[in-house]
Amino acid sequence: MNVLKRPMFFAAIICSLAAVISLYYKSIAFGLLGCAISVFVLLIFLKKYKYITVAIAILVFSVSLFCEFSQIEKIEKYDNKNISGEFLVVEEPDKSDEYYTFVLKVSNCDSLPQNSKYIVFDYKKTKLKMGDIVSANIELDVISKYNEYRLYDYSNGIYATAVAKKVIKTGDKNTFYNVAGKIRGYVKNSISTRFSGNTAGLLLAVTTGDKSLISDRFSSNVKTTGISHVIVVSGMHLSIIMAAIFWLFDRLFYNKYLRSFLSIAFVVAILAIGGFTMSITRAGVMFIIAGLAPIFSRENDSLSSLFTAITGVLILAPFAIANISFLLSVLSTLAIIWAVPFYHKRIVEKFNIKSKILDIIIGIFLCSTFAIIFTLPVTIKTFGFVSIVSPITNMLITYPITIALIVNVFALITGAIPFVKYISYPLFWIAGMCSKFTVYIVNLIAQLPITVAVLPKVAFWWSIALLVLIIGYMYYYEYKRKRSDLIANYT
Repeated sequence: MNVLKRPMFFAAIICSLAAVISLYYKSIAFGLLGCAISVFVLLIFLKKYKYITVAIAILVFSVSLFCEFSQIEKIEKYDNKNISGEFLVVEEPDKSDEYYTFVLKVSNCDSLPQNSKYIVFDYKKTKLKMGDIVSANIELDVISKYNEYRLYDYSNGIYATAVAKKVIKTGDKNTFYNVAGKIRGYVKNSISTRFSGNTAGLLLAVTTGDKSLISDRFSSNVKTTGISHVIVVSGMHLSIIMAAIFWLFDRLFYNKYLRSFLSIAFVVAILAIGGFTMSITRAGVMFIIAGLAPIFSRENDSLSSLFTAITGVLILAPFAIANISFLLSVLSTLAIIWAVPFYHKRIVEKFNIKSKILDIIIGIFLCSTFAIIFTLPVTIKTFGFVSIVSPITNMLITYPITIALIVNVFALITGAIPFVKYISYPLFWIAGMCSKFTVYIVNLIAQLPITVAVLPKVAFWWSIALLVLIIGYMYYYEYKRKRSDLIANYT
């Protein structure tokens, strides 16, 4: 699968570059976008019509980026000032001993941009829930260029924090966020009442991304064993759930429009339960595209869907490119759907592997290894170390955690229906055993004398060189194959 033959690859690359540059040099970023649009207009003039979609995507991204900077400028005018208005609680509050932290989105405020979000620290510890609409007076603190959390906050669409002076619940609720919050509450209650400790914590984390039940020690073990992606609701989790849902819908519903509608509805619901994190949103866009494909009588192309999803996410949130989870999700997905099939096929052909079990083991090993290699530059740049036990850990927990997630989702669904509630009991037991096994494996491997390798700064460039080598061989192999076919045709 050649990425260069997919027009949306260029849209994803140009939008990503412009987004990164704009975080430091706004004028250069807009200059790059101007050049890109000019080039694609020229290509359209030359009747290269397949690039029209690319040109439109880049143009829409440019408008989105301009609007985002316009929003930042409006917010900066109110730095260190008190603002009053109506806000929506869009995340479950995070509680600490000194204060509660919650994210508010503007519902009705004359001063601040509509739908802009703010991290609010409430020292009065007002009891709020996701979906509550509140009347609040907050003191804004704009995130400066030198703030150490700037990239993280910008990547989540937050350009200022605030201290709550006064927060009053209006009694009104946002139906969508309120329902999502209740579902998350139901999931947490169902799991915590049946399981305890890290078994419950891991099961809750893989289902909703809520890590509140996980101990600090187990959280540290997760990082050292290189399976942090497991306890962050991401594309992997959505892929597992949607694969089961697509399989079920294909057998229950014959109308392609109904199948597409229900598939997209499930994706949106899962995104809400997962908290609309950047990594799961990227995967959500991919599956929405996959859900729409049958309507247009087209086969879903994973690579094109990925690049379209990247572009779509950046249009909705231009600074998502700075989100570490989003980057890790994109790069690992690219590795699994692009590099792994190529090298898997080469290995099976070269060693003439016939055993299905061995074939599966090789596939799992390659998925884990290439996901690590493709995400290595980001991992080194961000954390400064890499887990050397990650491949073996992932091989051991991939199937148990997959079973745990699928079975737990169906257990939660059946557990909410009175007439079939009894079916959930054995399902919860299976999910719990798989979670317990995963916790045991992670803790066991974390006790090994050496689990991580602390790398020097130069390792970043070595990781880039390794990526270039891996990708370069793929193109070199394809070049040799086409050349051989050409020679064979002439002879």
